[in-house]
Amino acid sequence: MWSVQALVVHLLLLGSILSIYFQSTVLSDLNPLSTLRELGLEPPADRLVVFVVDGLRAESVLAHNCSAVPDLRELFIEHGLVGISRACPPTVTRPGHIAIFGGFNEDPAAALTNFGWNPSTFDTVFNRSRNAIGWTQDVVAKVFTHLPTGGAPLRFETFSRSEISGRLRLDEWIFNKVRNFLTKEENVRPLRNATSVVFFVYLADIDLAGHAFTPYGASFQEKLNFTQRGIRQTYELFESVFNDSRTAYLLTADHGMNDAGQHGGGGDREVETPFILWGSGVKDAAPDPGQNFTANNEGLTLPLYQLEQTQLAPLMSALIGLPAPMNNIALLPLGFLNTSIQYELQALHLNAMQLLAQARILIKRHEDGILYLWLPKFESLDSAQIDGYALRIQFLVAEQHYEQALKISQKTAKVAQECLEYYHGYYHLSLLVATTASYLLWFYLLLVQLTRESIQPRSERRGFLSWSTLLMALGGLLLLELMILQRVPYLTAFYLLLPFGILIVAVAERPLEGSGVMFQFPILHLVGIVVPAGLLILMAFHNSHIGLLYFLLVCLNNRRAFFRPSLKFFFWLALVILLSGILVVKQNSSLDFITDAIEDYLHKSNVVYFSMVLSVIRPLIQRHRHAKRAWIINIAALLASAYGIYQWDTDQPVCTYVYAACWSYLAFAFLSIPYSGTKELRRRLELIIFNMLTVHIMLTISMASLFVQIMVTEFVLGLELYEESNKAREIKNRSLDEEGNQDGNQVQEESQIERPVTPLEHLRLSYRYAALILLYFYVSFFGTGHWFFNFTFKPITSRLFFAQFQLHMIAAFILLKIFIPSIIVMSSIYALVSFGRKNVRSIFICLFLMNDTMSLYFCYFVNNRGSWQEVRQSLDHLLVTHVFIIILLVCSWIAKAFLINTTEVKPPRTAQVQVLDNAIALVGDSQA
Repeated sequence: MWSVQALVVHLLLLGSILSIYFQSTVLSDLNPLSTLRELGLEPPADRLVVFVVDGLRAESVLAHNCSAVPDLRELFIEHGLVGISRACPPTVTRPGHIAIFGGFNEDPAAALTNFGWNPSTFDTVFNRSRNAIGWTQDVVAKVFTHLPTGGAPLRFETFSRSEISGRLRLDEWIFNKVRNFLTKEENVRPLRNATSVVFFVYLADIDLAGHAFTPYGASFQEKLNFTQRGIRQTYELFESVFNDSRTAYLLTADHGMNDAGQHGGGGDREVETPFILWGSGVKDAAPDPGQNFTANNEGLTLPLYQLEQTQLAPLMSALIGLPAPMNNIALLPLGFLNTSIQYELQALHLNAMQLLAQARILIKRHEDGILYLWLPKFESLDSAQIDGYALRIQFLVAEQHYEQALKISQKTAKVAQECLEYYHGYYHLSLLVATTASYLLWFYLLLVQLTRESIQPRSERRGFLSWSTLLMALGGLLLLELMILQRVPYLTAFYLLLPFGILIVAVAERPLEGSGVMFQFPILHLVGIVVPAGLLILMAFHNSHIGLLYFLLVCLNNRRAFFRPSLKFFFWLALVILLSGILVVKQNSSLDFITDAIEDYLHKSNVVYFSMVLSVIRPLIQRHRHAKRAWIINIAALLASAYGIYQWDTDQPVCTYVYAACWSYLAFAFLSIPYSGTKELRRRLELIIFNMLTVHIMLTISMASLFVQIMVTEFVLGLELYEESNKAREIKNRSLDEEGNQDGNQVQEESQIERPVTPLEHLRLSYRYAALILLYFYVSFFGTGHWFFNFTFKPITSRLFFAQFQLHMIAAFILLKIFIPSIIVMSSIYALVSFGRKNVRSIFICLFLMNDTMSLYFCYFVNNRGSWQEVRQSLDHLLVTHVFIIILLVCSWIAKAFLINTTEVKPPRTAQVQVLDNAIALVGDSQA
């Protein structure tokens, strides 16, 4: 029951943190506004052609007097506006396209899907158009094609990268498809008199060339020259087909890239993308931006305009007479449209009304609450001011005060932007305080439970039927009613009340008698919780020194063994040094030359073959006793795996019999352990290690299995050394007691009774074994090649189980690969350590305290905006500390199932032999 309680609380705490940083800000239930044509104004353009060049940074266009884009330079020198549009990190394809066509930066909730898809639906320029036609890659089309449309369905012709042969031939495919479409009269005829048409041309080769050759490479420059010439030719084709001067053109990019050809972060080269705007409805010169660039070798200087990437959406919409997308949060830039002031005013007015419509939803939600007058509010905007804005603009337009109306619309739109930002973060601080309180109360609950576990006999708990818990429950219900009346979102209200629920459980857990406080040993609790958590945060997550941390903690744990050197001790110490060195090398990129040198001599599969041999030799060296069928089945499974790996490496299809053998062994490895007939704990542990390491070998591609075998051997030897040191110490203490006690029978009887553990020793041992489990979990995680940021699902992980890529099954096998070392570690503690076997709950309570201290720390450093790497890394840290504790719980359940129906075989009591020797000596003395 306690483990289920812990599982539920951890899921709730994780949900509470995610509700702070990753709630969706995309509003629904918005209604589209009227188009400018419906308002009686003729747009300057009937159609818009948008060229999005993936990965094209502004510097690549503007450098060296724009010499890299000579054909485009001729265009914008004659008629066009050139500028820089600043993207918002993460600078990757999907957020960039949403910003361009949706007018907002990607919803923070999308970070939970690794920016693969947005959990919310949203509006775009395509949805507002009655005709949206495009040629793009399938991954880009998926951003838009699953959204509700404002007119006809989007007509996108897509490709996948695997469908096009040849390197960097994607742009050529796009240009050919556009040419084929425009040269067919049956395609063009319905569009000649159509209005608000959007053509979308996506060009992917520049991004691929940048990754392959960097933006300064000759091949990149060659590809850029080809692409810019293709854009010029496509523009001329559009002009010849639609020969009415009613087409506007925009060239831009979803993101840039740094000098190394990478993107995703927030560097200037990554966020600065070019935009070139020309054609119908575009002014030859906009308001002076105060910045210029040299356009040709003759020294011609032109204005360099600055826009936010999101501002392109309302600008494109205004060109073809559409209102801005309903979820747009950007402001229409003034002075870019070659139209009358009345048209520009109406376009800006629609932009402001669209922003106010979003603000109205949030304001109304707040104003409808019963506590509205007493709670903080956005003072600069309310429902009455929103209603008065439209009337005021109508009055000014009727009086022909267009300039004044333009200024008021612009100011109101900016206030609406501020209002949206204010209410989107309205509950941020409250949720952060509630989450912190939930963590602290959870710590209190755990410490109360730990105190009760450490004192024997364990006292009864108070339970839920007490005045204190009933009053707290009543207070929680009262707060819930107030939140409902205040129209607080249900999910937010739930997490704001979460501390009350945890507090009620904590009070119910207090002992029936006594104060129930847990501060009997405050220094021990503080050191036992904060020191391991702080060291792991510092060395595993921030400074990549987990190898050093592992070496120091393991040596400190077995410090008594250093005073009793033996062959086993020196072998154990050699393994510790070897594992520490591997961790240091694997976690520090400056030492990659070592692994590169090894890989030059050893193929990855050769390391796996060696691991297979070692997995058979190791139990022989350690004199493990297995049944003949265990030896035969494990060796046969390893041989089948070796053959399957050989087929995979030689690009042959893996034999069906190999798949069958591996699946059969996977079932055998888990089911045979509890039904093996072996009752002795140590022999059962040896079988667990044998079977689990064989499964682990099937899932590895390099030295991961070798690392785990070394780690498991070191851990078991370390436990044995620790237990031997403790027994030697107990024997020494007993012998000292015997010197002052002449009653041999009494000493013999006391030696046969297991010494009770004091509360202080109980807490000390619980923290010790919890720290070991947590340490070895992270050591195995790092040592087997998993990293928080670049954690990926590679199909090779399941190469011996599936012929094709299956994401969910691959994820399951990777989790199994992560499980196995921790299953062995926990099984070893339960089998070899009497305290560990009898006090699983105490150990896990300490484990929760350490791990959740790390979680609380990471809670304050979550990034939901900015660099893709930073967002992903902070989210990974948060998920790791929450999900991994659940993984450890599952590993504990599996370890207990493996050790079911076992008995402990106790060695002969050395103390009893000593008592007999003393008795014989006493008889001899008396006879003398």
